[in-house]
Amino acid sequence: MVKCEECGKEFPSERSLHAHLKSHKLKIKDYYYKYFPRRDKYNNELIKFVNKESYFATDFNNKNNLKKWMSHVEPPVAKEYFKNFLIGRKEKKDLEFAPCQVELRSLMSPSVAYYQKVFGDYNKICEEVGLSTKYKTISEPLGYYPEKYKNEKIYIDTREQQPLDIIGVNTEVKGLKYGDYALSNKELACNCYIERKSIQDLIGTLSGGYERFCNEIERAESENANLIVLIENDYNSSLMFHKMKRTYKKNVRTNPQHIFHNIRTLIQEYPNIQFLFVKDRIESERVMKRIFFSNCEYKDVDLQYAYDLKLL
Repeated sequence: MVKCEECGKEFPSERSLHAHLKSHKLKIKDYYYKYFPRRDKYNNELIKFVNKESYFATDFNNKNNLKKWMSHVEPPVAKEYFKNFLIGRKEKKDLEFAPCQVELRSLMSPSVAYYQKVFGDYNKICEEVGLSTKYKTISEPLGYYPEKYKNEKIYIDTREQQPLDIIGVNTEVKGLKYGDYALSNKELACNCYIERKSIQDLIGTLSGGYERFCNEIERAESENANLIVLIENDYNSSLMFHKMKRTYKKNVRTNPQHIFHNIRTLIQEYPNIQFLFVKDRIESERVMKRIFFSNCEYKDVDLQYAYDLKLL
């Protein structure tokens, strides 16, 4: 039962409580502001109410306030706060793995690099709170061994409508079970498949096409294939795609929060998938070769972290 703080009546669900608030001429947000005020840790302003879950889950109204708070507090305070943040994520979302760079950057959290700086070792602090390490953070560039692959081709799927011009490597158009690009010798790339997407493609895949995409990931997993989703759009603008007129249409019933929630879910649920946001098509071609020709080092590395630090 849920109690109405305004009149004391009890209701079987929050939904029925929220409907009841109309009798008090109270908007849902005003009810929570009145009885459960929460304030931004940086400037003490009320936390903006979008829904109850997000209202109680965040301590900052935006990432700028988070960054300003981080720059003002003493390191021990920051360490305690972000350790508790990881514990909270683990418990509320029932996480098994340490959040990777793609996940953290989509949350009200600093990136992996900040955790590395404050704690000395991001994976170690995650293990302390009960999160398993899925990907390692590297401090040197990802290995690149093109000579080992000089006799290999990169296969391009027959359905790829605007294939990349892959310089210096032989290519062949061929039907692939999943992904858009693969190395001709599976073993040399540890069965790696790269699925290239524009931001528009990503939105469609992770909204209306979500179930079909999950089936594709599961097929890849059943054959021990590693699937990398390579998005040709930088991370920050991808988080704000609803403000990009050419990308976001008013009749599209989704938003960045929903899309990145689905990304986080897929990363946690499937052991064989990574998402990597790069600047543009030119970067896609460069990064693709780095991954295929890495002697399988890509498998264990947080690729977005490596890319952000210019190690990929």
